[in-house]
Amino acid sequence: MIDLYHLPPEGLRLNGTTAQLALEGDASLRDLSWAVFALASDGDVFLEVKGQALWQGTCSRCLAPLDRPLVVESQFLGSKDADLVGRGSHQLGSQDLDVVFLPEDNLDEAELVREQFELQAPMHPLCVEDCKGLCPSCGKNWNKGPCHCRPEADQAPSALNRALTKALAGIKLDPES
Repeated sequence: MIDLYHLPPEGLRLNGTTAQLALEGDASLRDLSWAVFALASDGDVFLEVKGQALWQGTCSRCLAPLDRPLVVESQFLGSKDADLVGRGSHQLGSQDLDVVFLPEDNLDEAELVREQFELQAPMHPLCVEDCKGLCPSCGKNWNKGPCHCRPEADQAPSALNRALTKALAGIKLDPES
């Protein structure tokens, strides 16, 4: 825990490593190493988080396992002043996005590090940029070759498709209007 409002004048540096850290969903971080720097700044706190890890998850299209290096470098100002964070009725500028509200006197550095890595984790990771995904009928990974399912265009139309086609058949569109 970092006592945010009783920091030494030169600031506080903390380093750490974690072998495995579970993230939201089925993703995790492996071989995580990080450094946190906290420096008092006119009643507020300048915070810097740097770190690296191996992100482990799955491709969002074909569900193949993935390992990706992940690097975090973030800096922001932590403040107890809600007006500084919210800026009241003032228009927000890009510099305001780097101010976070820290109402407590203590900050758990492990949670801070976790949060910063979660923010940098890929939202829709792909094994390769042109991943073909899975067959919706049989589940085969199309990156490993085609399956033997009939293409959707060859499949008989569903009852809903037939009803819509019949309903729309009587509508005449006037291209001149």
